[in-house]
Amino acid sequence: MVVTDGEKLISVREAAIECGRNMETVRRWIWSGKLPAEKLGNQLFIKRDDLRAFCEKHTIARQQTISLLEFLEKARVLREQIRRRTGNFDITELIEESRKGLL
Repeated sequence: MVVTDGEKLISVREAAIECGRNMETVRRWIWSGKLPAEKLGNQLFIKRDDLRAFCEKHTIARQQTISLLEFLEKARVLREQIRRRTGNFDITELIEESRKGLL
């Protein structure tokens, strides 16, 4: 039997990661009948296509969960853009100085 990617069953944990939600939220969707799932043993499994359809219908996009490294890189780029516009002005240094009571 050939199983396509869309027919592949994924766990509640995998579904939660894919849609950027908590596992309990995904379980509530299943228990309320909003998201179809199959119980195999003690575990609930969801068809990947069903999850995608549910997320599209309810406009649940995968949250923009970016890694810490991606966030830091974006912050560095933004800081460089600000420095280019304002000269050698560095807001982070001013904030640190104000926190230390130097201003």
